Amino acid sequence: MRAALFFKLLLASVCLSLVYFGLVPGVSLLELLKLVALGTVASVAVSVIYPEVRGVKAGDPVAVVTDAAIPSIFGKQGLAASSGRKNDQIKITLGNGAEVIGIVESYPGIISPSKIRVIYEERLVE
Repeated sequence: MRAALFFKLLLASVCLSLVYFGLVPGVSLLELLKLVALGTVASVAVSVIYPEVRGVKAGDPVAVVTDAAIPSIFGKQGLAASSGRKNDQIKITLGNGAEVIGIVESYPGIISPSKIRVIYEERLVE
């Protein structure tokens, strides 16, 4: 998830550096390389900090795990039905339409969605 954000920011910073290099007279290649390096550092910093600031918003894809004692990278896939931050309770809608309540354990990884630990799941008995 963060990989896409990083590459978008990196592309934007490289484009802005090239536009600056092309429009401002007297800019050397060394200055262009410095601008690209600064843009890369800014892209990494924003990619690392952004999930902590944003949290989990309604509609975000999440990985739902049922037991914290059994570590898993990917759980059931679902969508957040409410917003929250780390250690907050949020409502999640699973792919089959069921709703569960869980606690936000971690924010998105480089390619993985936020991890939510289920604390309440309503099961209908037929």
